[in-house]
Amino acid sequence: MVSDKQLQANQENATLGGVKTPEGKTVSKYNAQVHGILRQSITEYEQEFYSGILDDLKNEYKPQGVIEEIFIERIAISYLKLFRLQKAETEFIKSQLNPKVIKEFLDLDNLGEVLNEGYTPKIGSESVEKLAEIYARYETTIENRLFRAIHELERAQKLRKGEDVLPTLTVDVNQMGSFGETDKNL
Repeated sequence: MVSDKQLQANQENATLGGVKTPEGKTVSKYNAQVHGILRQSITEYEQEFYSGILDDLKNEYKPQGVIEEIFIERIAISYLKLFRLQKAETEFIKSQLNPKVIKEFLDLDNLGEVLNEGYTPKIGSESVEKLAEIYARYETTIENRLFRAIHELERAQKLRKGEDVLPTLTVDVNQMGSFGETDKNL
């Protein structure tokens, strides 16, 4: 158990952490590359967005140590994935609300006149439709990962500060076969 004096010193030291200057923030935004394999899934297009989220999370949670840095990175990646899914859903909705309209002619030499170009998604329609089919499932999975990472980060920080933390409860759920199958089919 941590003494009251040590706890107070830890809390005071925690307020001193974090990058304060613009120069320091420029350098520190790439710190996660040192120990994060998750960053490999970030596109060049998303880099600035991700770095902003990562900086905001670090400023809010002030992680100390590799484990807390990993939790911060998992939270940022999960948020970025939710952002991607939202963009995919938006692209799908726009393409469905504003489809391309072509006036067809009976003349086989003329393919028709475009009456409305419609909205062209930034990713292909097959990709958008595939994402839309599994959107809800992915969103739920990513949100579960996000909330679990936030919970574990907060738990790790409480332990580091010497606060009492209830033990985690782990439930292992196994499924045999598909839904709807009976014991006879297994």
